[in-house]
Amino acid sequence: MKVTLTRHAKNRNRKIEATIFEIIDCIENPDSHYLQDNGREVAIKALGNKLLKIVFKRSLSGYEIITIVDRNQ
Repeated sequence: MKVTLTRHAKNRNRKIEATIFEIIDCIENPDSHYLQDNGREVAIKALGNKLLKIVFKRSLSGYEIITIVDRNQ
């Protein structure tokens, strides 16, 4: 699966420092998952000392990561 991060997600990830493996694991095996009204999906997963919340869209080629939030901060 191809993972594309928007500029906003890249900027947020500089502080959070989530790896691509952690992002994919959060999307594919979330602790919680729901759909927003605008069609975007949200995946939440606890990974070590991080509680990642990832907003993304699925496409035929992979995932487009809209934003990444560390809910512990």
